[in-house]
Amino acid sequence: MTSPNEILEEINSRLSEALTLTVGRLINDEIKAFHLTLSNDADDSLRNHCQAARDSIANRTSVPYTAMSELEPDQYFIIDDDTLTELSAFRSLANSLGSIPQITPAELDLTIKLYAVAIGNNSNRILFVRRTDPRMNHKGGKLLTFGQERLDVIEGPVFAFSPDFDFVLGPNWAVVLKQRSFEILFREIGLVEQRISTWINGITGYLPMGQTSIDSLREVALRDSRTWRRLRDIQNRGHLEEVSLEEVAEYASMIGLDANTLIVDGELVFDPVD
Repeated sequence: MTSPNEILEEINSRLSEALTLTVGRLINDEIKAFHLTLSNDADDSLRNHCQAARDSIANRTSVPYTAMSELEPDQYFIIDDDTLTELSAFRSLANSLGSIPQITPAELDLTIKLYAVAIGNNSNRILFVRRTDPRMNHKGGKLLTFGQERLDVIEGPVFAFSPDFDFVLGPNWAVVLKQRSFEILFREIGLVEQRISTWINGITGYLPMGQTSIDSLREVALRDSRTWRRLRDIQNRGHLEEVSLEEVAEYASMIGLDANTLIVDGELVFDPVD
């Protein structure tokens, strides 16, 4: 596994290199990306945001991203396993900045679902991603101030960018800083729906389950991140290959479950309520 120090060193090595801001629309579970031209001041500000994210990583503790993990404010996940492969759409984004079309701020609208800051001169760029629409809701002519001594009239669109990134993606690692936003985005780009059948097969490939239970399990997993994480973990480990229904029944009884409701007519029964 990539160590925290290696990640920090890699970010440090890229912070002074080229910076690109992209925004993304989600269209048919795919990211449609555009890049925006930046002033020198905006470039410096976003670079400081990346530095702040780097410092946040340095001040937190790394914990494993497992099926039951729930991230605390002073923690972060390091990912360098199959989940990293599933983030290939973002890796492709970082590697293909030169071919991404440009968009003007006036063209940004409510279909923008995320923005990403890429730093680096080559294909090993590091991507800082936040799941949010950066456009602030306001109508032209309103009086706004941004920490200055006087109010100004703002006629055009206003955008807000923050160092509060959800995750940082390197060439062969990812750091998750905000679990909920990361997992919502994971689902929004279709990764859960695309792989849910494979994950469920990690159970049904070895232990029979009726179609009604499979459908119920799929429905729950599509909306509950802990459930799909557990299914993915079961499928990745493949340990059910050597487990029988009899052993499931014995274990259910040991932990106080009614094996007669868990296994009916030789099939596992999934109850969404339980």
